[in-house]
Amino acid sequence: MLVGRDVERDLITPFVLGQGGDEPVLVIRGEPGVGKTAVLDMAADIAAFHGIRVLRAAALEYEAELKFGALNQLLHPLLSGIDELGSAHQQALNVIMGLAPGAMPTQLIAGAATLALLRAAADQGPALLIVDDVQWLDLSSTMALSYAARRWSGIDIRMLVAVRAEADDGFTRSGFRVHDLSPLDDSNSDELLRATYPALSASVRRRLRDDARGNPLALLELPAAFADGSSPTTLPGVLPLTDRLQRLFADRLAGLPEGTRRMLLFVILAGAEKSMTLQDCAPTSEGRADLPPAERAGIIHVNPRTGMMEFRHPLIRSAVIEQSTSEERRQVHRILAEAFAKEPQRRAWHLGQAAVGPDEEIAASLEALSQQMIRHGDSRRATAAMLRAAELSPLDSDRARRTARAAYLGALITGDLADTSRLLSEATRAEVRETPSLEAAVAAASQLLNDEGDATTAGRLLLATIRVHDRDIGSGQDTMVEALHTLLYVGFFSGRPELWDDINEAIERAKPQPTDTLSLLHNIFVDPVGATQDDLRQLGDALDGLRFTSDPLQIVRVVTAGSYVDRIGGARESLWRVIADGRRGGAIAKAIEALFLIAQVDYFEGDWDELIEVTDEGLQLCAEFGYTLLAGPGRFLRALVDAARGHTAAADLAAEELLLWAAPRHLGTFAAYSSHIRCLAALGRSAFDEAYRHAASINASGSFPHYTPHAVWLVLDLTEAAARSGRVVEARAHAEAAVAAGVSNLSSKLRMLTTAALAITDEHHWRTLFEDALATPDSQRWVFDRARIELLYGERLRRAREPAAARAHMATAAQAFERLQAIPWVERTRSELRAAGKPAPEEIRGSVLTPQEQAVAELAASGLTNKEIAERLFLSARTVSTHLHRVFPKLGITTRSALRDAMSRRLD
Repeated sequence: MLVGRDVERDLITPFVLGQGGDEPVLVIRGEPGVGKTAVLDMAADIAAFHGIRVLRAAALEYEAELKFGALNQLLHPLLSGIDELGSAHQQALNVIMGLAPGAMPTQLIAGAATLALLRAAADQGPALLIVDDVQWLDLSSTMALSYAARRWSGIDIRMLVAVRAEADDGFTRSGFRVHDLSPLDDSNSDELLRATYPALSASVRRRLRDDARGNPLALLELPAAFADGSSPTTLPGVLPLTDRLQRLFADRLAGLPEGTRRMLLFVILAGAEKSMTLQDCAPTSEGRADLPPAERAGIIHVNPRTGMMEFRHPLIRSAVIEQSTSEERRQVHRILAEAFAKEPQRRAWHLGQAAVGPDEEIAASLEALSQQMIRHGDSRRATAAMLRAAELSPLDSDRARRTARAAYLGALITGDLADTSRLLSEATRAEVRETPSLEAAVAAASQLLNDEGDATTAGRLLLATIRVHDRDIGSGQDTMVEALHTLLYVGFFSGRPELWDDINEAIERAKPQPTDTLSLLHNIFVDPVGATQDDLRQLGDALDGLRFTSDPLQIVRVVTAGSYVDRIGGARESLWRVIADGRRGGAIAKAIEALFLIAQVDYFEGDWDELIEVTDEGLQLCAEFGYTLLAGPGRFLRALVDAARGHTAAADLAAEELLLWAAPRHLGTFAAYSSHIRCLAALGRSAFDEAYRHAASINASGSFPHYTPHAVWLVLDLTEAAARSGRVVEARAHAEAAVAAGVSNLSSKLRMLTTAALAITDEHHWRTLFEDALATPDSQRWVFDRARIELLYGERLRRAREPAAARAHMATAAQAFERLQAIPWVERTRSELRAAGKPAPEEIRGSVLTPQEQAVAELAASGLTNKEIAERLFLSARTVSTHLHRVFPKLGITTRSALRDAMSRRLD
């Protein structure tokens, strides 16, 4: 089975079997290495399976001038049939096949003889002719085969030929049908790499996909560059080519003028910054004059969309580099460094590439450049610059520190978590002191936290190293600030109150500026009940400033600071920029966090279908790049939707797995995630005692302790569960504690929830409090929580013997729950409506399926997987999943196993 060639299989199979109409010839056209020969092989296999005779030839470049050379090769298996032909045709073919002396026949006689021989062969059974590399097919063979093909209608013979794109071949000019063979998409490229090289890391596969651009031969050959286990951050800007790739791409450079070859080298080395265009690199008239020969050779072309000149394929860059010497490259870098004398960043980069030995001045410039690149959102090259700075460091201590810093950048930002251990080992070998550098400690802690979830060891390591390096505290060094950021995340995920005394001591000694993201995260994210109005104003200013930055670290940290106080929504555009950068292979780790921050907004604002899509993407990235800890928030948010929609098995499984992973690692936040999922599921089915136990396991009723941020999200859940399970005193204490802790001042959503919690517990003013809750500014924004309050208000009105008013609020709640497909909450609301003396609204399970949903549901009911359905309907597996999530509530089911019976009932 060829990867990603289903379209070609569906095209070629009927053609080979004679079921595709009267077309005698099909031309497969594509770039070198795109898989034309593999497609021809597939056609040959199909023909052989069905008992069709295959006649095959491959044109050779050195035989392009040999008359009838390819025709000789193609017809050779039919030699025995020549004697059955007429004398003129026998004579012509005997000369063509080298069986008799004489002058070569005319094209007309050769074509007619070829047709006669093929007709005779077809009497014995159908045949498939296959000719590869027809760009090198000699003209005589081309004309003979074209003549025969246009005249063999009515006989069971077809011909399949393959040609390079942009070649001037006779079959295309003759008007035969052409199918352009496209490169593989990213998904199929990744599937091919996984199948062929299963040990490659996700970051390496991504780099290979970027360079190969869907070319299957390149995907199969380029991994040789990683044979030593190298990371993509430690490799040059262009990958070395194997011999086969050299033949495909480097040969295009043959015959170019020396000036053009040198100009291309300048273009590649200057344009490595990605901001440079071919025109930028050739600003003079002399430089521009060197480019046309490359354009004529098909090496560069003008992009029709942008009007800019660019390389036709990234691997041509590799070919240019491989045909240059190291001294030529260094010389070009030195010239570029001089040219960019007024641009310190570019000058530092080129000086670093031109250096041949240790040089502290250049190393320091590259280290500074790395920091600037991070702030500008160029995280991948920031790591490369730091590694080059380490290589050029004269002192072992500086080399170790910079290597450790590169390891930290890989773990924190670029997704190179798997490479962190190797870089840390290199840094440790270069250390000359017993105590590890702060850079090494931060890198090691990041790996412990992200890979293994070992917050305890990460915290101990950081605190001990910070104390040893206390002379650096307050110096404003980037590494100290990163150490403290990492320490904050250790404290957040561990959820251990006793750890915060030590963390606060370290932060106090460091005294970062109040506007620093460190202060925002410490004062708001990890301790929202301790946030002041001044803190919230500073957060608002920082969020507003994200419009002007490309730094993924800054964006994600500032937005994270506002996550528990509902300030994410206004930063959607900034988060999507981080996600787009990650999709291009940049800040992978930050893209994962950005996806889950988007998912958090989606949960509270009711866009649950988008939540499913972004969590799917984020969780897949976590699995590919080994970010086990980062997957936690994504699994939690996805499970909340499952719990609300009644997908009990999925929600329970997620809660159980989160708890099992958290328990041995003492990760209190993951335990809170698990309890929150189970609490919501229990509330949906009115199991209030169970819901209370889960909510109270996060924080006891009547208290909102510092450094327990998750408690603010459960203010209504715990109060409702306590009140409905007979714990009236606890319910009242918790609602009042929320007011006393200032929870209602943190956001409009939390004000709405706190007011509703007070309404539940107040025997005298409950009506006013419920009205105030629903009148909270922006309350319509919080779709699910507002619907819950409408339901609670309606339940209270029913108990107060006001059925008409109760029905109005409960009907509003039912509509919102139905829109969200929150089946348990729909059922709970309908039950209350029936108790209020009104039939429930039209059942959601009677809803009409769209044609797309109907098709997906029928295939799923037949037992196909999402991937198989996607292939049948030409959809993505993610889109299939989204359709099924919409279908289940419409059919009144919650599991895939119930789908078959539900679809059968609809037919009845």
